[in-house]
Amino acid sequence: MSPTDNDLKISRVLRVPRSAVWQAWSDPNQFEKWWTPSPVKTVLKKFELHPGGAFHAIMTLPDGSEMDEGEGCFLEVIPEQKVVFTDALSGGWRPNEKSFFSAIITMEEHVDGTHYTTTALHKNDADKKKHEEMGFLDGWGTCISQLEMLAIDLLGQS
Repeated sequence: MSPTDNDLKISRVLRVPRSAVWQAWSDPNQFEKWWTPSPVKTVLKKFELHPGGAFHAIMTLPDGSEMDEGEGCFLEVIPEQKVVFTDALSGGWRPNEKSFFSAIITMEEHVDGTHYTTTALHKNDADKKKHEEMGFLDGWGTCISQLEMLAIDLLGQS
């Protein structure tokens, strides 16, 4: 089995420049607006967008209940190009008890805007299947669409 057999991937061309995508990604106030599929809301507890920085988001469901996504760590951050994070670590490179996946987000120039790719890496087939069953393609796909719409709005505000 190759390492990519346990990956889930979404790749799209967003109709906005990378600078607008990055603005929506890097500003915590903007990030909260698109990170979870509407009507679910995101509240960031930690968002330290640098290598070793902490990531911790809470999802508030329409019924008011909350889901804690757990804590993660940013591994690599290249503005307007790449973000890599994992739930295997928390901020400051501290190991977490459990690990489910790591993600690689890339943003590349494209004639029509930004080629945006999300790859979720899983340690085994069971975790990959669980993520699929949780609705990875629909959920993350919806979030990417929300990201694009927010980036379009941000362009209009400039």
